[in-house]
Amino acid sequence: MEKVSVIVPVYNGEKSIKRCSDSILNQDYPELELILVDDGSRDRSWEIMQAIAAGDHRVKAIHQENGGVSSARNRALAEASGTYVQFADVDDWLPMDSTKLLVREMEEKSAELAVGDFYRVVDGNVSEKGSIETSGTLTLQQYANEMMLAPADLYYGVLWNKLYRRDILERYGIRMDENISYSEDMIFNLEYLLHVKSVAILKAPVYYYQYTKGSLVDQSLNLSSTIKMKKSVIGYYNEFFRKTFDAPAYQERLPVIYGYLLAVSHDSLALPFTPGTRKLNTGADLSALSGESGTAFPMRSAILEARLLGRYLETLGRKHGIDEARIKLLYCLEKRKEPGSVESLCLLTGMGKPAVIVALARLLADGLVRRESPLGGKERFSFQAPELAEELQQLDRDVDAVCFAEFTEEEIRQYRSLEERIGNRILHHLQAETAKES
Repeated sequence: MEKVSVIVPVYNGEKSIKRCSDSILNQDYPELELILVDDGSRDRSWEIMQAIAAGDHRVKAIHQENGGVSSARNRALAEASGTYVQFADVDDWLPMDSTKLLVREMEEKSAELAVGDFYRVVDGNVSEKGSIETSGTLTLQQYANEMMLAPADLYYGVLWNKLYRRDILERYGIRMDENISYSEDMIFNLEYLLHVKSVAILKAPVYYYQYTKGSLVDQSLNLSSTIKMKKSVIGYYNEFFRKTFDAPAYQERLPVIYGYLLAVSHDSLALPFTPGTRKLNTGADLSALSGESGTAFPMRSAILEARLLGRYLETLGRKHGIDEARIKLLYCLEKRKEPGSVESLCLLTGMGKPAVIVALARLLADGLVRRESPLGGKERFSFQAPELAEELQQLDRDVDAVCFAEFTEEEIRQYRSLEERIGNRILHHLQAETAKES
């Protein structure tokens, strides 16, 4: 497992630094280091950072005089030791599988950059954002063409939805420009992209971007500053495309390239009552399952494990554009290794019969399941999506990695044995009762 350096610059972040740090340290991907750089905060940020570092050996807490966000990030890059680099801002936080998903995508696609979707959070409303429609691998030229379609989108300009290779950063001396205060993220990305052959596109959210009213970013969002920012960037932007395409292709795209000056962001809002926007889930419902030791009821572990699996299934479904009902059915059919009837699939998924029938119809149309109709028997359905098989199997390994993180091999073996015996006892008991009723 390769190490990831996660960099967070901090300035007056006492209210949000713990949430941000916890979301990083509790990632499904434990092989990381968190580098916090206090940029001369005037609140309790440095004190809190020191406490976080004292509680986890993976944390480096650094203090410097106020020099700006680019200076803080560069200081962290000088301290980084990971194979990959990931960025976050102190007001924001990461989904629990962000780092894992980005690393997997980078390595599976043998890419030099991985880019994921993100959640935009405004006043408790959450909307998923992503400027490229499908997952996969793009050449630099293909990615540049996509960028021209929505050049002002946060998706392309920011650091925090991407994973970088540190060897590229070091080999070419790529750092944040400390002499500019507008779109330094975009300029960093444009410089990095010049050393990239392929980009891995991940259709899963890897970041929660929080809108903070009254923040420095909020205060700077006015027409004058936007025009100033775009004028300062257009030279870098134009130079990137000139180097990316040959002369005829560059000239052909020139009018579109300069369209950046008039472009607006399509992914900066999370408006209530619009398609794709929901209320932020604070996790308060899980507090009901956080009882004191010894007071948990028998179903607690089963509920929590199902919740964890459901979370991973949701991410996989988003990645492939498959809704919750269909990804659940695919998981169950792949797990069974044999055809299943509508009734058995209802039992396994907890879904009602109408929902299962509708989802199966869509899976049949997509060619992801196959209908089998034995003579004189019930209609059954089998898994027919080999391209998803490994990812569905990986879900079980991911759940196990969380559940058994501190278990020995012998403890896991004993648990599995007891789990199977308990399951068989329950099944025998229920079957016996059902037999009496029939």
